[in-house]
Amino acid sequence: MKIANLFEDVAVLKEVQNLANHIINDDVNLEKEKNQKLKNLIASKFTNKIEI
Repeated sequence: MKIANLFEDVAVLKEVQNLANHIINDDVNLEKEKNQKLKNLIASKFTNKIEI
């Protein structure tokens, strides 16, 4: 993963934020079939790395 440059990547970051908001508004727990890959990716990246 690359860390974003806030000055160079602001348009991309805004688009990603909009897409993320759309996904969460549609499926807050990522339970829909179309979001299973995303849910698994998040779980694999962050399991045992953050406390909720």
